[in-house]
Amino acid sequence: MPILHPDNPEITSLKGLHVYHAGISNCSMRVRLALEEKGLAWISHPIDLSTQENNQPWYMAIHPKGLVPAIVHDGIVVTESNDILNYLEETFPEPALVPADPEQAAQTREWVDLAVALHVKAVKTWVYATTGGATKERSGMGHYAKIQPDAELVDFHQKALEGFTAEEIEAARKMLIEVFDRMEARLAKHDYLVGDAQSLADIAWFPQYVIFDMLGFDFRAYPAITGWANRQKARPSYGPAIGAWLPKMPGWLLRTGLKVRQLRRRKSA
Repeated sequence: MPILHPDNPEITSLKGLHVYHAGISNCSMRVRLALEEKGLAWISHPIDLSTQENNQPWYMAIHPKGLVPAIVHDGIVVTESNDILNYLEETFPEPALVPADPEQAAQTREWVDLAVALHVKAVKTWVYATTGGATKERSGMGHYAKIQPDAELVDFHQKALEGFTAEEIEAARKMLIEVFDRMEARLAKHDYLVGDAQSLADIAWFPQYVIFDMLGFDFRAYPAITGWANRQKARPSYGPAIGAWLPKMPGWLLRTGLKVRQLRRRKSA
């Protein structure tokens, strides 16, 4: 678990649970969900990804990769959403979000780990390729490559600027379909991904549904997933963790705006 002990007094002096996050970041969503499910008080620090605030030196002193989310708990820094979920579960064990049964606990960890494993090569690839998204500018890639220690992220953002190949997009789609098929089979017979109660498995994957549904992914072939998502939206945690942070516009209008941006980017390339 990447628990960091920075020597910056501005960070180590922070008391309480500080959360650095972005509104429609699926990784941020899952951390906010866990916080709300556990009823924890937290201090919000929204990071503006559109202005590259996450790559500013002050934030990279907290998260060396410049990613969201990150938390600072009484001066201790934890980065990466899966590790934050595990940290919260260990530090604030009640109410539990990992089943007591060892087999179910292992299944829960598997779902969380799967979300991490597919984050760049499937989720981000599909989202960026579908929307034409590129959060970096060509003129700034040289600087980004110097400050970003993760070569996979540098490569990803370079591909986002150049455009993903049809093979890369199809590979991402197949990985997602495989997971959604597995989720559908489970949720057709159960209310939750693991066990009989909300767990980190649901928290890890519900934000994926939110993002994909917002961007127009066709879930008509997955009625059980849709039913599960509706149950997740009915939970008290949904509003403060996700609903309050979503764009104040219908999905179709958001998608139209993204397509217009994609066309403008292509013309200026």
